[in-house]
Amino acid sequence: MEKTLIYHYTSLSHLIEIFKVGKVFTSQTEKMLKVKKPGLWFSTNSKWEYSAFKRFNDGNKEFDLNTPEEFEKYIGCARLVTNLNSLFVTFAKYKHKSKVNPLLWEKMAEIGKSKGADPTEWYATFSPISINNLDIEVYENGEWYTLKKEDGEFDTELFNRNLEKTFVFKKGKEMEEKMISEVTKNKENIQEKTEEVIQEKTEEVIQEKTEEVIQEKTEELKPKSKGIFSRVSSLFKSK
Repeated sequence: MEKTLIYHYTSLSHLIEIFKVGKVFTSQTEKMLKVKKPGLWFSTNSKWEYSAFKRFNDGNKEFDLNTPEEFEKYIGCARLVTNLNSLFVTFAKYKHKSKVNPLLWEKMAEIGKSKGADPTEWYATFSPISINNLDIEVYENGEWYTLKKEDGEFDTELFNRNLEKTFVFKKGKEMEEKMISEVTKNKENIQEKTEEVIQEKTEEVIQEKTEEVIQEKTEELKPKSKGIFSRVSSLFKSK
């Protein structure tokens, strides 16, 4: 029997978080909406799943990322791949298995359809899946490329190349460089102020020492002057 592949579409930004924890979790949105059994969603659509759109803010405006090309440009585009099996249920069965509010279930379908998605292609499972049990692909210039090599290692060149061209990476790099520049500038200001303080203190010490030396010399001269006049005065008296 031919196997059916199913796909979980995501961003490279989120894929990094998945790598950190080692698994893909069920929907956080459904948890917030108090769905008793949140789903982890996959699609049989091998080109793109339009319900996977993301709301994005570029600092100037907020808008939806609706296509793999838009994902690629702003946040990177990736998908996790596995075989359809008995752990997954259709969107129709999800309604009963998850005990989701019927109105929410209908709204999910409505939003998906408005974006061009087909809910009959949706499949959900109710448990996290280890990243080790999934194939990973990255979208680049209209094609999907496998991130895992035959030896099991990741194609870091493919990943980094696509991450570094995203808007979020460039923006983050720009902010990092700005922060480094500010820190360097502050250090220079501190160094300059420190040198000014040292110079001022040095001048104060020199001035103070100079005054002390002058005072000492003045004190030394006073007794000597008195002694000379005293002897002269005695000389005249003796005559």
